[in-house]
Amino acid sequence: MKKMLNQKETSKVSVARVQPALLLALTAVLVVMATTGCGSKLPSGKVKITGVITLDGLPLICEGEGEAYVNLVSETGVNGGGASPFDRSTGGFEMIIQPGKYNAVIRATDGFIEEDEKRGRVIPAKSLIPEKYSLSDESDISITVSPTGGDVSIQLSSE
Repeated sequence: MKKMLNQKETSKVSVARVQPALLLALTAVLVVMATTGCGSKLPSGKVKITGVITLDGLPLICEGEGEAYVNLVSETGVNGGGASPFDRSTGGFEMIIQPGKYNAVIRATDGFIEEDEKRGRVIPAKSLIPEKYSLSDESDISITVSPTGGDVSIQLSSE
């Protein structure tokens, strides 16, 4: 013999059937949004580059603390430039920048600049690379960033 359900019991059954379907649909929407992003486009005219800084053919690995950055200075002055820290354990970096030609300025130090207040002077941190690479007017490293971005190579020499 079938039991007749009143309106309240019928509503509970309908909600119980709809909730899993609704939950599944919401989950699908969230997964799509998480994997495709919500408009995480690059700024107009800029591309993403990644790279590894090498010294004598090996990744520039800097133990301990200190400064670690790469600065790309426009050769023409037209397209600005960019700066980014690099990973001291791998030499790797990434940057969002306009395509163009750049001079690379690298700073890698053992420790940080210290102020000697008693003597009134600044004690520079020890550079882990030849000093010429940390000076924009002396660095001879030229980088071309393509219109599609991608990998760039920054190769330093200890000589």
